[in-house]
Amino acid sequence: MPEFFLLFLFSVISSFILISGFISIPGALAEHENTSPQVHSSKTLGCLLPLSGKYRIVGEKALQGILTAAESAPGGGEYHVVVKDIGDSEAKLKSALSSLTKIGDLSFIIGPIPSKFIPAVSPKVNNEKIPTVVFPVSESESEGGPYIIKFYYPLEEQARVLASYAVRELGVRSYAVLYPDTSLGKRMKDEFIKSLRANGGNTVYVGSYDSKERDIEKEVVWIASERPEGVFIADGSSASAEVIIQLKKKGGLSDVLFLGPSTWDGSLFLDLAGEEIDGFVYRAIFTDFFYYGSGEWDGFLTRFERKFDKPPSYLEYQSYLATRLVLSVDSAGGSGKDLIKRLTALRNDPGYIVKKERNGSIQISPRYLILSVSDGELSEITRVR
Repeated sequence: MPEFFLLFLFSVISSFILISGFISIPGALAEHENTSPQVHSSKTLGCLLPLSGKYRIVGEKALQGILTAAESAPGGGEYHVVVKDIGDSEAKLKSALSSLTKIGDLSFIIGPIPSKFIPAVSPKVNNEKIPTVVFPVSESESEGGPYIIKFYYPLEEQARVLASYAVRELGVRSYAVLYPDTSLGKRMKDEFIKSLRANGGNTVYVGSYDSKERDIEKEVVWIASERPEGVFIADGSSASAEVIIQLKKKGGLSDVLFLGPSTWDGSLFLDLAGEEIDGFVYRAIFTDFFYYGSGEWDGFLTRFERKFDKPPSYLEYQSYLATRLVLSVDSAGGSGKDLIKRLTALRNDPGYIVKKERNGSIQISPRYLILSVSDGELSEITRVR
């Protein structure tokens, strides 16, 4: 899978024990697809996750984040967490969804994951008025409706935020742009250039490279000759680190501002490119809605490691944040329509950015951060308002 697709599907984890029967945890109970016992609980949280097939690891990670959130449900409520395996087929997904919607006390659904399956569930959940939380990567995934809740920080928005901040706040105006020859790479490149120009910046070079080989020898020569103030790399952490190292060592670039997406937020990027950036103030900026080492992350890390005896990654945290947010809103009770209204009202909350799409879907993101690398550590520069 392309590294961009792995924005929410991070590194391979060790084998996870699939749920069979029931797992008793404070505040939540979990059920695998084929279990038959019934549990009397006040509310049911349904999950549409790939626990088999080629997306299995992704499903397991998301489930661990969901269970970490469910065991500390706001108000101490008990949630019966019903997990349906959707495998990697649309037919299995539709069968799983049909089974979930027959549950009388179903409060909301998390999934499906990956986001390519969103169109397969939208008509039914909208028709039956069941709030459903999904995790798109890009704004191009436009399928939705009034009961689809998109919890994400789209790649296109990341490019716009970076361009605006770098030009307006840091005063860096001339850029080279490098992107992999993938659809998401091209979309990020286009959005960055568009935002750059809107904010008074300009490009001195734009070039692409093969997403697998990452041969940028010709690009290095051109960029070195143009001497841009900044370089935007629309790629994942390991690929971007490799590109930065080539530009620094072969192109002799110094005092250049490197910009990239949220995939740079983590130890992998630090391990690969940290030494090439250290010693400069704000010589690399990237964006996300959290950062490793923050108080929010540390609190989640403690809960997660206590429960699963291993460290989590981005995907577990994202599913945890989304689940915890909806649980906090759902604790007030009411119908699916009431839950949607309360989520929409978060547009007045300083901690979230909430938008409503033309098709009625709700977009929710925690406030964006601008991050950097300082002395080998990730650091927060500012929270974007």
